[in-house]
Amino acid sequence: MNHFTAALNAQFGPRHHYWRIGIDDAIQNGDSWSIMRDESCVGLIWKDVGDLSWVEANKASRDQLREMLGGPESIDAWKKASQLIQFVGKMSRNDIVVVAETDYVLGIGRVTGDYQFVPTSELPHRRSVEWLDFSQWQLPIEEDFQSAVSQIHKYAGNILEIERHRQNGVAPPVITPTPIKPAIPQLTGVPARIQSILERKGQVILYGPPGTGKTYWAESTALALAGMAAFSRAFANLNEHEKAAITGNNGVGGLVRWCCFHPAYGYEDFLEGHRPGVSQGQLTFELRNGIFKQLCHDAQESPDRSFFLIIDEINRGDIPRIFGELLTVLEKDKRGKKILLPISQEEFFVPQNVFVIGTMNTADRSISLLDAALRRRFGFIEMMPDASVLRDVVISGVPLRAWLEELNARIRQHVGRDARNLQIGHSYLMAAGKPIKDVHALKRTVRDDILPLLEEYCYEDVEALFKILGNGFLDQKHQQLRQDIFEDGQEELFLQALLQCCPDISTSTEVTQSETDAEADEDGNDEETE
Repeated sequence: MNHFTAALNAQFGPRHHYWRIGIDDAIQNGDSWSIMRDESCVGLIWKDVGDLSWVEANKASRDQLREMLGGPESIDAWKKASQLIQFVGKMSRNDIVVVAETDYVLGIGRVTGDYQFVPTSELPHRRSVEWLDFSQWQLPIEEDFQSAVSQIHKYAGNILEIERHRQNGVAPPVITPTPIKPAIPQLTGVPARIQSILERKGQVILYGPPGTGKTYWAESTALALAGMAAFSRAFANLNEHEKAAITGNNGVGGLVRWCCFHPAYGYEDFLEGHRPGVSQGQLTFELRNGIFKQLCHDAQESPDRSFFLIIDEINRGDIPRIFGELLTVLEKDKRGKKILLPISQEEFFVPQNVFVIGTMNTADRSISLLDAALRRRFGFIEMMPDASVLRDVVISGVPLRAWLEELNARIRQHVGRDARNLQIGHSYLMAAGKPIKDVHALKRTVRDDILPLLEEYCYEDVEALFKILGNGFLDQKHQQLRQDIFEDGQEELFLQALLQCCPDISTSTEVTQSETDAEADEDGNDEETE
């Protein structure tokens, strides 16, 4: 049975549930089915409860919802809370949804996104859907549907009929006056996590030790999402003109823009402020838009595209001063809410199609020291060293994966407090997205990048540095790094120093496999010679 279940999951994907979403005519601009059909979503009313991204399928969320909706004694509050718990906390990607009026089916779709709150819509609580069938028919077995959200599981006959229409859709898609914008496909791996948080909260911070790929993943994900939203194609498949529209060209900002926070960075750079200029030979001060305000203005003019701001080293700036009153309207459920900027006296709001990705080096500052208001508005993804990307790479008998893992283990053991955030990232041993291959590149990386970083971590504690590196790299008598092992022609001495601080790695699987491959190559060369 285990093998059979695994085979079914491999062939058809993991198990999914079936849901009925009832239509609600108690909205101002037409019926809810038209909105769901034309905007590729399923949704609920009850805008007054606000963004429900915090809701989970547990008793605490249910009790809090009931309190918001009328109190624990209200039967109506209990029913609404149950429906919202199912819609937000239980419904998942790849579940099948049936939009119906009582038991009369209007459409069948597959859930493609997490919960979203769109305050400007009459159906603010949403999940994006890929529509599969628009034929209209009646469920063969009558069920007692009394709520807007119901799970279909009581009668197998209804599920079988849903599957028959889903797989053999008999009606062509409904032609609407305006084309339906296709949903952005779900990414995989780290970009999928970033995408999920951006859909739910609008902004995310990637944090971790140096060299763990934070900036790389921020940029690649932003380019991928911007390309799919604007041109329905991956960034790598775009032509040069389309790529320029995303990255910017000739001083014109694109869909993906950059800034880097630092101690001198301020509100004037980010939102707006007076900057010095020269007019007719006289010094003047002009009111200029900051990078984020300009991005929001451009996003308002192109609501069908997604705009991304990547903030590198977000923790190095004075965040409360830089963001100012922006923190009020940055939250997903506050998007579209207007505030009055104090300098220009201009009304300002953050559009729904603006997304922020920050990167944060925890070697400089722990996430716990971030402003509490900022932490609540951002989602967070920890990026730790991933030595597996270096697997199978052996340089002159030194396996990079095992060496990096052993080095980080020694750092965690000897550096002391917060050593977990002071590890060495795998990116130090990579070039152009691939592991380094020769001993000269490895020697430069260790000498110019890794050793200076370790010296900083062990400042005024030479004994800890010696415990991490051993005497192969350190002259203990003079308490300084040995420079002779990095000279040309001393590669063997350098490799011995690497193995001396991590002696067990010489028996790793990578080294064994490398030796086996080398012997096979020699045997092949001998046969060819004969």
